[in-house]
Amino acid sequence: MSTPPTPTSSASDAPTTPRKDLWITQSLPGGFFKRRLNLGIKLPLFTIILLALAFMVSTFLSVRATQEALVETLKSELNAQTKSRAELIQAYLIWTRGAAIDLAAAAEVMNYDEEGIRNVIRNTLVRNEQVFGSTIAYEPNQFQPDLYYWSPYYNRDVGTELLFTQLGTPEYNYFNRQWYSLPKATGKPVLSPPYFDDGGGNIWMVTWSAPFFDEAGKFKGVATADIAFSQIQEIVNEIEVGQRGYAFLLDSHSKVLGIGENAGGNYEPMVTYMLDVAHSPSARDWAELTNSMQAGNAGFAEATDPQGNSLFVAYAPVGLETGWSLALAFPRDELLQKASSPQNTLIFYAGLTLIVFGALLYVLTRSITTPLRHLTEYASQLSAEKLKLTEGKLTQPIEIHTRDEIEDLAEAFNQMSDELAQAFETLETKVADRSRDLERRSLELETIAEVAREITIIHNIDTLLSVSANLICERFRYYHVGIFLVDERGEYAILRAASGAAASQMIEQGYKLRVGQESLVGSVTRTGQADVALDIETAAMRSRSPFLPQTRSEIVLPLRSRSIITGALDIHADAQSAFSEHDIKALQLLADQLAAAIENAQLVEQVENALAELNKTYNLQTQGAWRSTINQYERPAYEYDGIQVRPIPQNLPASMLKQLEYGEPVVVRENDKQGTTLMVPLMVLNQIIGVIGLEHEDPDHLWTAEETTIAQAAANRAGITLENARLLEESQRRAMKERAIFDATARIGSVSNIGNILHVTAEEIERVLGNTEVILQINNDNASSINEE
Repeated sequence: MSTPPTPTSSASDAPTTPRKDLWITQSLPGGFFKRRLNLGIKLPLFTIILLALAFMVSTFLSVRATQEALVETLKSELNAQTKSRAELIQAYLIWTRGAAIDLAAAAEVMNYDEEGIRNVIRNTLVRNEQVFGSTIAYEPNQFQPDLYYWSPYYNRDVGTELLFTQLGTPEYNYFNRQWYSLPKATGKPVLSPPYFDDGGGNIWMVTWSAPFFDEAGKFKGVATADIAFSQIQEIVNEIEVGQRGYAFLLDSHSKVLGIGENAGGNYEPMVTYMLDVAHSPSARDWAELTNSMQAGNAGFAEATDPQGNSLFVAYAPVGLETGWSLALAFPRDELLQKASSPQNTLIFYAGLTLIVFGALLYVLTRSITTPLRHLTEYASQLSAEKLKLTEGKLTQPIEIHTRDEIEDLAEAFNQMSDELAQAFETLETKVADRSRDLERRSLELETIAEVAREITIIHNIDTLLSVSANLICERFRYYHVGIFLVDERGEYAILRAASGAAASQMIEQGYKLRVGQESLVGSVTRTGQADVALDIETAAMRSRSPFLPQTRSEIVLPLRSRSIITGALDIHADAQSAFSEHDIKALQLLADQLAAAIENAQLVEQVENALAELNKTYNLQTQGAWRSTINQYERPAYEYDGIQVRPIPQNLPASMLKQLEYGEPVVVRENDKQGTTLMVPLMVLNQIIGVIGLEHEDPDHLWTAEETTIAQAAANRAGITLENARLLEESQRRAMKERAIFDATARIGSVSNIGNILHVTAEEIERVLGNTEVILQINNDNASSINEE
């Protein structure tokens, strides 16, 4: 490769063959780029052009991004507002449904007379201000045998006055009304469609109807709670959607149930159908929006209403099987108006910035080009001194022909390329070494984290030690890993787990090292400081084990628990100097985590043993207490035959008790028939204290899962109650005993003469123990004896 020309070379020295880096200048027409242009002209010119394009693109993208951000923000807020308003309507309906259900429950349980049922309805209206009217309507002849219709109705009038109307007339015939027929058909609470009530309220309303039944489960009638639909419409009208937006509520047939004042048009609630006006010439995508609302969907759409207003619309169903859907419409132009002011401001400042930057760039460029020439000359002189060292050999010269100062600068840097190449080669070597070191450290930390994560979930101490040793040896590829624990007397460090060479042999022989002896393990378990032997042959404290002949370096790290040395982690490698300072720190971190895991496992083991012992003792105490309690009764078994409760012999076979000992119900079959008797154990603290037997009148009855669950719940409650009664009885006996002792002690202490004391003591003991002969005698020369029969 030839030496490139210096900055003083003439044009005749340049190669005559075409150059690849000249294709730009050769392909451009005219002579504008043939002439040498000053960098002070080219740089400002091209920069101003690029800045102008950049500002234009940036302004356009910023405006678009602002509009999209506003739309996304509106979508999120409008969806949230729509959902919350729909939930508000739903909550209002659910609240009213509760009144109807409560009224039906009362009618089902109680047998009211005429005055009683009217009082119940009036009280329901008084307690539930949101309910406009209410009635309890009965099936024919159900209220009284001689009354075919019976439906007393109360509704609100002006103020707090309640008006009464008897809907049970042939003219009204409530049996054909939807508020009565729907719950009768479905057997559950139903919300009627909106309707104009001509029976008593004379307003548009919706009605919650809850059925109630007689004791045989036969439909008996309906209890209702009316909602004035004007209240629902008021909720819709009060929803604010921007400044000119509005809300509207549709039913499943697209009927307009309520709509805001800003909607415009000739919408008449309860009359107008939205699909009828959705095909207006001014509307766009309004019919698709209405169909989606009819289908009960929730979403967000951009559409034009029949009045020609472009809107963003969020809609959501109200739920409760009403078929209603609520929509909130926000005007598009109101949203875009928010973005127009920032857009104009951004364009103004972009133009102003372009002018200012252009002027400053021109001045700045003129101030750069002059020092740049001096820099080129200096670089050329500096590189000329280096040419002698490299003999003028360039690995890859820079070839730039821009016909300005940059071309001169490129020639100067060509002369320094060899030195830079050497510097880069050294730098790449250092970077590669550093990268390998970082990768190794990262792998170590990842492995430590993985090992720590796996050992922290193990609570058995032996399993924990074995798994820890195997994981450390396997993941770090060490020759041998051992875990020593110091015995209770602190004399020996005993090998509890190991992995690698001769691990099983060392454990079987009970390998141990004395704490403080001349070995790494003994030293570490005494001082609590990590110790390392990079060359086991020359180490001051040689501790090569005959079981590990290939050990070349060793590190021992203390296992600490609350500043107490509990053991040591012993790691052997089959290479010299296998452990660095970083390894010591990383492995000490692993050892600390292992010590914490060992401590946790020991604590868990202690807690489990204590808990098992406590449960065993408590269960034995409970069994003894219940055995003593049951033995007090001559017949601790009772039977209820539907009329009376009577004691019966306790004759449960041992095989039955064996089946019940797991606490699960057992079905007893007789004469090859299923489900005659259900036996449910009475459990107290997992101990069987008795059995509840349920016999059905039908010998072929099959006990259902629901019946079994109810029986179990009753047995559980009975077991708790029996245990509470036993504890109460035991507490009362203890209190009586302590009271008797206290009274006796008080009376004895009230006398001072020895003879009287003996008399009183004997009397109190006889009084407490009943018909008992009491003998008190003082063994001395003046012995006295007192007998009480």
